[in-house]
Amino acid sequence: MLTATAARLAAAPLAGPAPDPHTGVPFTTGTEEVIAGYARRLSHTDVRQLAHAVDHGTAVTIEYVATTGKRTIRTLSDLALDPPYLYAWCQLRDAERMFTLSRIHGVMPT
Repeated sequence: MLTATAARLAAAPLAGPAPDPHTGVPFTTGTEEVIAGYARRLSHTDVRQLAHAVDHGTAVTIEYVATTGKRTIRTLSDLALDPPYLYAWCQLRDAERMFTLSRIHGVMPT
């Protein structure tokens, strides 16, 4: 058991993701940290939910504000993070779309 613990510690990264500067709650993944840096309107919970969808390939529903100011609700799948953008299959448009992370105002499970 001691050997297994030592092996896990040796394999662990030297430093984990930094804490959220607004809440002090530590990020659990690098994806969370990246999303939080660009999607500043999202709560810590929304950041975690979006990061989980990106990391685990699950669908998610977002509230998105277009450049025109129009708010839409989009259900997304096949997410790919390329900051400051999120590429995903949009169920509403039935096509791949690009979303600016800073324009995402809410995240909901699908």
